[in-house]
Amino acid sequence: MTNDAAIIATIREEMALASGCTEPVAVALACSRAYGEIGGVLERIEVLTDPGIYKNGFSCIVPGTEEVGLAAAAALGALAGRTELELEVLRDVTDSDVAAARRMVERGAVDVQVKKGEPEIYIAAQVNTSKGWASALVRKTHTNVVRMEVNGGLIYQAKRERMAAAGEQHLDVKELNVADMVRFVAEVPFEAISFVLEAVRVNKVLARLGLEGKLGLGVGRGMSRLLEQGEMADDLVSSAQLMTASAVDARMGGARESAMSIAGSGSHGIIATMPIVAIADKRGIGDEVMARAIFLSYLITVYIKGYSGRLSALCGCAVAAGAGASAGVAFLLGGDGKQIEHSIMNMAADITGIICDGGNLGCAMKAATGAGAAVLCALLALGGIHVPGGTGIVAETVERTIANIGRISSPGMLGTNEVILDVMMEGENMAKR
Repeated sequence: MTNDAAIIATIREEMALASGCTEPVAVALACSRAYGEIGGVLERIEVLTDPGIYKNGFSCIVPGTEEVGLAAAAALGALAGRTELELEVLRDVTDSDVAAARRMVERGAVDVQVKKGEPEIYIAAQVNTSKGWASALVRKTHTNVVRMEVNGGLIYQAKRERMAAAGEQHLDVKELNVADMVRFVAEVPFEAISFVLEAVRVNKVLARLGLEGKLGLGVGRGMSRLLEQGEMADDLVSSAQLMTASAVDARMGGARESAMSIAGSGSHGIIATMPIVAIADKRGIGDEVMARAIFLSYLITVYIKGYSGRLSALCGCAVAAGAGASAGVAFLLGGDGKQIEHSIMNMAADITGIICDGGNLGCAMKAATGAGAAVLCALLALGGIHVPGGTGIVAETVERTIANIGRISSPGMLGTNEVILDVMMEGENMAKR
């Protein structure tokens, strides 16, 4: 592949339609894969996950239902999941499926445990049925099944060589620098990257649902009322916050409709997209410039996730996707390469340290924070205001600054992640008493 083709292929691979929070959906997918290999009457499900999957799925509403958590997702995946849909595996569940899954959970037939100390995505799902048992092991990414067994017999194992080759088909974005990315999005033919506009379409559907319906926490609806009451200004910052929070409200509130995910997360996809869309709509900026800005946002998001990890104690939605969005906004509004870099460095100084306490209704609050900071940091950078290198975690180059964010995430906040998970589990135990 040429370098340009590899960049495009990488973003295509990182984009995927995903219904609901991707962590419980990934568990549902693993259970669906396992059950699909054995069949029979479902009796029991056992799931072991890394701390990140466990934490992110802990308080999530399963899409298309009112059920919460990984146990419900696991049961629905085995009972009614459509494996071929991957991160939309639960798209077609029915009320009767939900009722059956609830009965399984209530009788203690679904056991979900956390494998502490596991730094990467890890889901080991075993389903027990009238025909025996089958298991599926997922590693590194949400849909990457690397091993399957049926009644003790190995039926599939991804060879290391095959897994390595799959990673080498596309470019490791960390091989680029931000200047390369800006140059690419400015020069690449529009037709080659116009596919990112599909993210605009699907994420706008979620934003509309969140704004008009009664899904999630209602952050977007609340902001809309504040605008009507004159308590908030109708400006670029609030427009980005409202559209972004509304979409996350819908996604985390159980909407069946999918988000366009990036780097394995629908909320990342929303935050990396919607602030740019909001400003393009408000300023009357056309599809071509908007698509270029979104593509840059996705590149930066994937780049940062390469350092910080797919799941961590940092809120990747605000920190990684927010920084991507800020770069995209700066590009959208005519910023040059240095101003785009400065927008990212401003974001690093501003919101690095926002923790991830799992996927939950409160994610819409963090989404609003990330979107607002993304626009403000870009506008400040365009106005010549930026945090100088050598200030705190902001280094002399934007690449070194991003690497510092990665270090703060891992190993810096590994202990923090364990404490967050302990706090969440203690809260659950208190609620059961």
